[in-house]
Amino acid sequence: MKKTKGNIADISKKYQVRLLEEKDILIVYSLCRKNKLYYDFCPPFVTPESIEADMAALPPGKTANDKLYLGYFDNDNLTAVMDLILGYPDEETAYVGFFMTDVSVQGKGVGSTIISEMSQFICSQGYSDIQLGWVKGNPQAEHFWLKNGFIVTGKLYDMDDYTVVEARKNMVIPVTEENLSDAARIHSVSWQESHRSFCSGDFIEKHTIEHQKEFIIEKMKNGSKFYLLYDKEPVAIVSVKDELIEDLYVLPVQQNKGYGTQLLRYVVAGIQKRKQLPLLWILENNDGAKRLYLRNGFVPSGNIKHIIEKLDEVEYIYER
Repeated sequence: MKKTKGNIADISKKYQVRLLEEKDILIVYSLCRKNKLYYDFCPPFVTPESIEADMAALPPGKTANDKLYLGYFDNDNLTAVMDLILGYPDEETAYVGFFMTDVSVQGKGVGSTIISEMSQFICSQGYSDIQLGWVKGNPQAEHFWLKNGFIVTGKLYDMDDYTVVEARKNMVIPVTEENLSDAARIHSVSWQESHRSFCSGDFIEKHTIEHQKEFIIEKMKNGSKFYLLYDKEPVAIVSVKDELIEDLYVLPVQQNKGYGTQLLRYVVAGIQKRKQLPLLWILENNDGAKRLYLRNGFVPSGNIKHIIEKLDEVEYIYER
């Protein structure tokens, strides 16, 4: 079971995030009681006692170590509350049991920013999916979650006073025959862009989408697993074979948005789960890759491979 509470402060760049405790019940109540629309669709109305119960509530098979009941603070002001269960309903999924922002920030993009950052955090911990539910008929909730990339699964759950609509967001998806063309397109476009400065034009042009499709197929036959990162659309690709990370490419138009870091951390978490040491090789002249990997806990091992005249590959290993 993958779980973490150690990096909670890193969940958001804009807000201070921490675990909420019993002493925080009244400020959570103050935030929640102003969201009357939510409780019109999802009764009963909030009380301090119901918040205390929610702080301890767990789904079947889960323990307190899997639960993150989080507060997002702007200075000392509570801006949002989230109840997050790791590894539920399966080991690859994190479950959002509750999310609410203060009424003063609603409609200003705050909630979407928090969900985007949370998605990156969840992915970096080795979870590929997020699942949640909203009350059927609540237009505000439905609009918000659909806007943030969640897709209705078709499952409905009848409660005593309302019906819950189940939805999921798939962030990382294994490459299969169905999405192979997307994988090859990202690999081709990104590879060409990253090698353009030191490879001949003819060599660059050989790496077409069809060429990279055959490359991916051949590597998969030899044991590599490829993954696509999605943010509504596929934006990045990576491959893993045992402890070796390769083929990390982000579409040029999607670079500098954190996607490379997100996908890298996802595969690192998976390798560590198998009790292996993540490693990779990069071209010595790839300064952008060096910065990415150094920033994310990789260091040179001292191993070097000669590729072509005056160009070597350098091995990096994970030490964080």
